[in-house]
Amino acid sequence: MAKTLNPPATANNGKRTKLVLAGIVVAAALGAGSFFLGSLLSNRAPAAPAAPVVPAPIFVALDSFTVNLKSDDGDRFLHTGLSVKVADAATQARIAEYLPEVRSRVLLLLSAKQPADLATVEGKQKLAQEIRQSLALPFAPALPAQQVLDVLFTSFVVQ
Repeated sequence: MAKTLNPPATANNGKRTKLVLAGIVVAAALGAGSFFLGSLLSNRAPAAPAAPVVPAPIFVALDSFTVNLKSDDGDRFLHTGLSVKVADAATQARIAEYLPEVRSRVLLLLSAKQPADLATVEGKQKLAQEIRQSLALPFAPALPAQQVLDVLFTSFVVQ
């Protein structure tokens, strides 16, 4: 009978074990390298902080004003348009509710001015500040003050 030569079974098992161990070592090395590289990249480029959310401004447009000005050299008048920048919706609602009083306060301020007071940029800025202060006052004793941030002229003609 012929004998077949088979390599010993232990030699074949040794090669398989070495291949399996080599695969495990390679997989572990790749995993460790990926972890190390990921941690390096995450430390180098921190996420930018989120930009603060700026609330949209709230403007209340007032109808145009035309008033006679105090003048020594004849009849003069002022025609101007205004928008009021307010801090919150509650102030916006109060201004809309008390609009006749708002307009009256502004008309009284405007009609007390002289044309020379309004001819310069500084005079216009002073007028805007006076209007802001006047509109910030409460409309009734039980109401809070209005949060008026700015008064903006949308048109301005002295003639």
